[in-house]
Amino acid sequence: MRTDFIDRAATVLGHSAGRVRWPCGAALPDRAGGYRDNPRAFDEAVSQARDRQVELVSWAERHGLKLSDAGCCPRWLQRNISLQCRATGSSTPCTHYGPFDQAPDRAWLDHTTSWLRNGRPAVLASAPYSVSEWAEERLVFWTKRDSRLRFTRGGEGWYGLGTTQLIMWRCDRVAHVSAV
Repeated sequence: MRTDFIDRAATVLGHSAGRVRWPCGAALPDRAGGYRDNPRAFDEAVSQARDRQVELVSWAERHGLKLSDAGCCPRWLQRNISLQCRATGSSTPCTHYGPFDQAPDRAWLDHTTSWLRNGRPAVLASAPYSVSEWAEERLVFWTKRDSRLRFTRGGEGWYGLGTTQLIMWRCDRVAHVSAV
């Protein structure tokens, strides 16, 4: 892949040991992962993964975003600084992590990435395999609870594998965020 694209990706996603920190679902496939005897399938999988990588980096750049490791749920989006919620034992526990009965947003926050704008929580993107009626209700719940929150949905986005991209963002930090 071109050096200029790798530099752009590292700026948006961060890097460790000289390698871009691709989020789950965006890394290139490993030849050992079922492709040893099928080089054509491996080449196709690499091509598709590269397309998703370009899509991801372009989307983040278009919205002025940088990947964060701290984001977890809509409560993170409501904060002024990027700190991960506590799973339990807090007056405002995380709605993504923790026991199912205490994590009402867990279903729609599958394959989550969190994004900062100007160093502040701005966007949650997720890619669940299905979007249940309960998940839709939770998305609406958050936008009614906090007038700064918005959401949209799109196709597979960069995660792929038949998932649906869901995006929730703070409109006071990013006026509009499109799904990929």
